[in-house]
Amino acid sequence: MVKNKIRKSLLKQGQLFCQNDIEELNSQIQKNVFKEIDIESSKNTLLYFQYKNEIPTNLIIDELLKYSNNIYMPRIVSENELKFNLFKEGETLKKNKYGIDELMNEDYINPIVLNTMFIPFVGIDKNGHRLGYGGGFFDKTLEQLKSQKGRPLFVGLGYDYQILEERFGESHDIKYDLVITESRVLSYD
Repeated sequence: MVKNKIRKSLLKQGQLFCQNDIEELNSQIQKNVFKEIDIESSKNTLLYFQYKNEIPTNLIIDELLKYSNNIYMPRIVSENELKFNLFKEGETLKKNKYGIDELMNEDYINPIVLNTMFIPFVGIDKNGHRLGYGGGFFDKTLEQLKSQKGRPLFVGLGYDYQILEERFGESHDIKYDLVITESRVLSYD
């Protein structure tokens, strides 16, 4: 399958970065977020706990907390569903079966209430379609939300090498509104 091949190639490429380069790029990407998104007015924001080569969101969390904004994190609740629960500083985390940190509280929110959703990715196609790890959790959970009016802004954070010129998106794939890398900001209709 084409997507699996692309996914493997991108994940392998991500392992080639040295730690110093990664830290510098991650910092630059998060700084670019502050230039593009009005963090203060994003009162309900979905972020994520970093997994493997994903962009960390620590600086974004710090900035949101400065304004007392609500931060939500994804939690896998079944084989094909995520729920988004409230992040509270200092809360105990538990790794799920994939090794991803999750909050254990059940203070969930309906995603339509979110202003901005930072959704991690492995790759992005020419049209802004997301390639994830292959479980389909975000795609399935946000299926209803994709076409709703007034839905949250879908934002992806990644590295330049993850932005591809080919098309591999399918109708069920999330399409980003905005993708922010270390050197670019891409907008998709």
